[in-house]
Amino acid sequence: MPADRLKVRDIGGGYEVLDGADDLGRCGSIAEAAQFVRERGARLWLDWGRTVIGGQTAPHDFSASFLGSDSVGRILGEKYGPSAGTWAWSISTHDSRWRKHGGQRGREATKEAAVAELEREFTNYLADPVKKPV
Repeated sequence: MPADRLKVRDIGGGYEVLDGADDLGRCGSIAEAAQFVRERGARLWLDWGRTVIGGQTAPHDFSASFLGSDSVGRILGEKYGPSAGTWAWSISTHDSRWRKHGGQRGREATKEAAVAELEREFTNYLADPVKKPV
């Protein structure tokens, strides 16, 4: 069964796509690596941790990083109001290695679904670089 999440590693001058310890391929750019992952029906496996604001971890709040960057996205469990029990997700990155974020966001019923959707959208975001005018 093919993996639904694949790791990408910077190998200096390119990127290696991994399924566990198995090297699936090497790519010359991050866009090519994201396309390679997407063509296999997978998404990038981001690194997740608790969101820290002012030195305090925020409850029901998790940030994703990629290739050692600062946060590239976030999921937040809604505790109150009509959205209580759902999870909001958004892509937000200012890392100069890739273009600035496009504001992708959404809401899912579970934390796992929010992680999957953010990772899928981030994969698409990197795989589809903005075309420059000719």
